[in-house]
Amino acid sequence: MTPKFHAHEPWELMNTAKKLVGMSALELIFKVGHSQIYKFCRNPRYTEQSSRTPIERVRMLLADLAEQGGKGFELSRAMVDFMAEPLGMHLAPNAAAVPDKPTLTEECMDDYPALVALHAAMMNGSDPLEVEALLDDAKQELEQTVAKFNEEIEAA
Repeated sequence: MTPKFHAHEPWELMNTAKKLVGMSALELIFKVGHSQIYKFCRNPRYTEQSSRTPIERVRMLLADLAEQGGKGFELSRAMVDFMAEPLGMHLAPNAAAVPDKPTLTEECMDDYPALVALHAAMMNGSDPLEVEALLDDAKQELEQTVAKFNEEIEAA
């Protein structure tokens, strides 16, 4: 059975990473000594000799950027996508799409701007991370349209 690492505390994740890749690798990756790596791997509830992990620090950065909205939110999404790329994954919203237009026709028409923006970015050779973000926007619009379609089918 594969362990569910997402349910653990950041210090536990770092401790498991230390066991998997080794102390030397973590020292090279984070450019800190072994005493700092040990601090990342200790439970802060039981010792004063612990330190906020790099995972926590990145999470704080993402939260601060997302709170800014607009470009800050998009930048935080791009950072998560960048980190997920080695796993062959990318960011996807947790919640199901909720239609934002009153009719199916209006939802259908609302799909076009996102699709046009995606196509324009690809045709203009935009940055791949920007294209991925626009793809996610277009998918979201399409999912809203399908959700509206399903609402109307159920109401009929």
